[in-house]
Amino acid sequence: MPIIHSLYREAGQVFIDPNLCNHCLACGRVCPTEVLTVVDKTVAIHSDSFLGCIACGHCMMVCPADAVRVTGRGISPDDLTPLPDASQKATAEQLAALMRSRRSVRRFSDRDVDAALLERIVALAATAPMGIPPWDVGCVTIRGRAEVQSLSREIIRGYAGFLKMFRPWLLAVMRPFVSQAKYDRFANFIRPLAETYVNSQAAGRDLLFYDAPALLIFHHSPYADAADAVIACTYAMLAAESLGLGSTMIGAAAPILQRNPSLCRRLGVPPAHIPAIVLILGHSAVRFRRTVRRRFVSGKLSASSGVC
Repeated sequence: MPIIHSLYREAGQVFIDPNLCNHCLACGRVCPTEVLTVVDKTVAIHSDSFLGCIACGHCMMVCPADAVRVTGRGISPDDLTPLPDASQKATAEQLAALMRSRRSVRRFSDRDVDAALLERIVALAATAPMGIPPWDVGCVTIRGRAEVQSLSREIIRGYAGFLKMFRPWLLAVMRPFVSQAKYDRFANFIRPLAETYVNSQAAGRDLLFYDAPALLIFHHSPYADAADAVIACTYAMLAAESLGLGSTMIGAAAPILQRNPSLCRRLGVPPAHIPAIVLILGHSAVRFRRTVRRRFVSGKLSASSGVC
């Protein structure tokens, strides 16, 4: 029973060339769905595996003899590329420096963002682990302040409609039927935030996208999880930092986009796909001179289990 995907209903197909196979068994050991298993010092193919071949390509990636081929579900051997040389990998210290240097940027210079730079960020974001393959996450690129501002105005019009619906008296009626946390979020964050967006736009200010020169909209199909799109957005954020751009994740745009299918179609979001998060991008107008230490709510190491 293959895992259903928005584009594919069939399982992938695995073929092992007996003339090339050197019986190292690596493919049988790495297969996550047990389509390939090691049986009596040989690799067996189980086409009736419960999940079927998800076309992750791991078996092709570990084979030293190029004996394994996976096709279907959007993958082929042509998708394989060489691993970067070990000398090109970032050290833990270099990765930590990148992560500590990143700040949420909401003040941008007048410089435009080069289209090639955005393409590179999207390509790097596509390397993210986005749930079960083949990945059901996409990205829409909006470049140019006029285009970003036009989108901001449409989303804030949606918030104006939200304010007409969720008036204070309605929140009071809802109070007995929702948790304290949900009520506090609506009454003390979401509604005031919507008012801020609408009032600021009327005053000629953009507090949704902060006059950014570019943005990326990450979306996912109904067969994927919103977290998959957020993970891809996180990769894009770090890629932007590595390429000298400032960025900020904007969560407030997605709820309005999700309720405006015609706008999503105009933006190029595939039918039925769900906008999850937006990343605004640009050259920072602010120079940060220090970083700040951050902590999880609970982060004590358990001596017995080793779990944080």
